[in-house]
Amino acid sequence: MKNSIEEIWKNGFLNETSLVVPKINDLYNQRSKHVVDKVKRMFRFNQMLIVVMSILLPVIHYFVDALWQGIAASILLLVTFWYNNKLIYSIETLDQGTTSFEYLQSFDRWLEDILSKCEKIARFSYPLYVLISISTIWSAWYKQGIILKIHHRFPDLIFIGNVPLIAIMIAGAMILLMSYFSVRIYKWEVGMMYGRVFGKLKETIAEMEKLKQGE
Repeated sequence: MKNSIEEIWKNGFLNETSLVVPKINDLYNQRSKHVVDKVKRMFRFNQMLIVVMSILLPVIHYFVDALWQGIAASILLLVTFWYNNKLIYSIETLDQGTTSFEYLQSFDRWLEDILSKCEKIARFSYPLYVLISISTIWSAWYKQGIILKIHHRFPDLIFIGNVPLIAIMIAGAMILLMSYFSVRIYKWEVGMMYGRVFGKLKETIAEMEKLKQGE
């Protein structure tokens, strides 16, 4: 029968009969609990931020006459929210082990797994955000009569519909570049937001492992 999270935190990860005093168990259990709780809080905050952005973006886009682009961005954010939520709730199926050390190792593996899945999503979602942004900018410029100005200034320019071919090529290049760099950008964002707490998690696991080896 699996222990509850509360019971796992109460259990020491070191043998109480060893020379290492029980206070070390308490210290590392508290530290482990603090790190795990902080990661969960940060995930919840990130999810709330996504919801807030999904509400604000259509409003902002409405004022620049690009409501459909705002709605598209909002839908993309809500899909991201739904997918993230599904991943976060998968923590309930986490193999908890019997001690805080085993739980922390499982938690670390779970984190690596969900970050890997989010990287795959970023490969598709980031280029789409770029496409929506380009479409928003073009829509705003179009309503300010940019087509007429371009025709006057560059009469020999090739157009496809109402869009200059060179603009389509630049937009395509930007989307391809974002697709290529999306995972690196995602990792950079994760590092900026969670780098310190993830580093603390790795550090705590390494220290606990070292203590266990010294038993």
